[in-house]
Amino acid sequence: MNRDWNTLARRISDVLSPPVLAVPTLLVGVWTSETAEAFRFAALYFLMAVVIPASYLVWLLRSGRITDVHLPNRRDRRAPFLVFLLCSLAGLCVLIWLGAPTPLVASVAALVVQAAVLLLITLAWQISIHTASIGGLATFATLAIGGTAAALFLLVGLVAWARLYLQRHTLAQAVAGACVGSVSFLVLFALQGVVW
Repeated sequence: MNRDWNTLARRISDVLSPPVLAVPTLLVGVWTSETAEAFRFAALYFLMAVVIPASYLVWLLRSGRITDVHLPNRRDRRAPFLVFLLCSLAGLCVLIWLGAPTPLVASVAALVVQAAVLLLITLAWQISIHTASIGGLATFATLAIGGTAAALFLLVGLVAWARLYLQRHTLAQAVAGACVGSVSFLVLFALQGVVW
């Protein structure tokens, strides 16, 4: 494995990791809400559903319970994923309770459903959470903002390449992740005007 390519693939995996991609995904949710107060709610959700689980992941790494924050061992994913899912659900409930804008709540609900599906799949198979995150963001941004955001789909291929190059996933696992991410937001927009 070429050292330069390996470094590039690791950088891509770090910069376009699921916790990092939560920021632009939430910002698209804020944009769809068309209200200034949505930013406060998105920041609260980010604290609950990203910062707390990421802190738990860092603690697992520093205490030697895991060896890599990208969790290449499927068995290592269970506890962090469960913590993330519980924090995401709690964050969603808080947003609903506080009366957050409906479009933001709907986009967060899509993220929670996506996380639940990925957790269930992860129990049996090493699906790519990286490609799920970037696939979800690309789909969400394209549907919410328009065709110019479709350029984000190029990043899906880039992330898939990085995960394949690092031998963290097979092509099927990368494609399946991207599909789960995209479908969660396709369903969200299909339900627009019906549920939200």
